[in-house]
Amino acid sequence: MKRITLILFLSCSILQLNAQDVYEDALTAASYAYSHSKKAHGANNVFHTQEYADKAIEAFQKVENLADQCGCKKANETAYQAKVDMQSSLEQDTYERSRFFAKRAKELGSTLLEQLTFCRANIDSYTYTEDTYKQEQNEIAEATEEVSAKQKELEEKRRQLQIEQQKLEQQIAAQNRLKAEFEAKRAAELKEQTLVKSKAEQALQKLESALQELSIVLNEESRFESQADYLRSENELKNESLDDTKTFYVNRVKELTQSAMLQFASYNVEN
Repeated sequence: MKRITLILFLSCSILQLNAQDVYEDALTAASYAYSHSKKAHGANNVFHTQEYADKAIEAFQKVENLADQCGCKKANETAYQAKVDMQSSLEQDTYERSRFFAKRAKELGSTLLEQLTFCRANIDSYTYTEDTYKQEQNEIAEATEEVSAKQKELEEKRRQLQIEQQKLEQQIAAQNRLKAEFEAKRAAELKEQTLVKSKAEQALQKLESALQELSIVLNEESRFESQADYLRSENELKNESLDDTKTFYVNRVKELTQSAMLQFASYNVEN
């Protein structure tokens, strides 16, 4: 009789240890599922949300199977519903809807941890001592605390990335403002360059015509020859400043007048 009792006790102990291993695996998978769900819900775009959702689905599926093995019906149903919500998150094409389903799965993930903890605490009492229960509760608390610490670390990193992104966006906005101001200033300058070009070329043409007429008046046999090439296209103005444009026409005036002085100096006036 004692031998049978010992065998039964050992068998129950082995079953209990196996059950504890299953619960341990289920809680570990549930912790990962909950962590990935929080990451999916906290992501700042649909691609990251769905990236973590995909990982959470795998973890919830594992919890669903393990919960079924250890007979925790509520945890099995919760894991299944959380998995369905995460799958819905993957199927959405907008950030808001994807994040909505991720939030539901995250909330179920928290419930799932509580259900598994409760199931584990109620394994057959004849083999489940108070010390074992406390040890397992401590392990769960440590695992939960570790997940929480990791989550806080990730949240801090995400916050720092958001700050850096905001700074970058501000720098880009400032650069865009400077660019717009420069382009507006350059457009106004180019408009003034075009006006200077038009008036200067008209004046030079009049001056050249006047010099030609004066050349004929002074010496019918002579013809004033201009060496100044002052007609330009507007595209040429784009590669220079307003001062450059003015300098160009000043130089053409100098060339034209110098050419006239040289030609008129060679005229012979007979009395």
